[in-house]
Amino acid sequence: MAKRKYTRKQLRQPDEFISISMKVWEAVSDNASRVIVALLVAMVIVAGVWTWSYFSDARAARSTEALTRAFAYYNQTVFPMETKLPPSEDGIPRFKSYPARAAASEKEFTQAMGKASGSLRLLAQLMRAGLRQELGKYDEAIKDYQAYLAAGKLEPLRFNAQEGIGYCHEAQKKWDLALEAFRKLPREGEQRWRAMYHEGRILALKGQKQEAVKLLKQVMEKTSIHTLKEHAADQLALIEQGK
Repeated sequence: MAKRKYTRKQLRQPDEFISISMKVWEAVSDNASRVIVALLVAMVIVAGVWTWSYFSDARAARSTEALTRAFAYYNQTVFPMETKLPPSEDGIPRFKSYPARAAASEKEFTQAMGKASGSLRLLAQLMRAGLRQELGKYDEAIKDYQAYLAAGKLEPLRFNAQEGIGYCHEAQKKWDLALEAFRKLPREGEQRWRAMYHEGRILALKGQKQEAVKLLKQVMEKTSIHTLKEHAADQLALIEQGK
């Protein structure tokens, strides 16, 4: 495999690899936003929950309606700044920047939390956490992720929540806290290699390069996930270049 060369600026950029599940990650672009991946998976879950709740509980139907509106905010196309915004025909505003869309979506998910209960409320909270992470509100995002994990529900998305905590600490350059968060990730099946990948990255940032190389080589050699192999190889290349 040909080695890639990186600048110091590229090295300092937050890692872009995150997904809710291995199958979902393989199906999306390598450049997909971590928040978009989470939202796409959550939307599938919401669709199923909405179908059930619509026929079983009116209150749950109202909850999913609020969630659907919040998702509609986030899924709005972001238009170039020089483009005239088209009129809103569905009551959902149009946006000229991703931060503006994220901020409006955060408010909508907060309102959805007030209307929802149980798993639907937790789902709204997880989505709000991702948006706060995207907006750089890392401490607030961590609190949302932690609250979600403490509830002990929606098992398929718990990995994402714990991963989100690690990313928030990493963005704040709190390497020890980031390492602690990533070490709490499940080590079952392919998730083991994802957890080791994150651990290796942070060890490298802490200057513990020999330990980092050992972990990343294991990931590259043993994982069956192609994108994870590539990310591990990229991290090894950075370390070898002494960046």
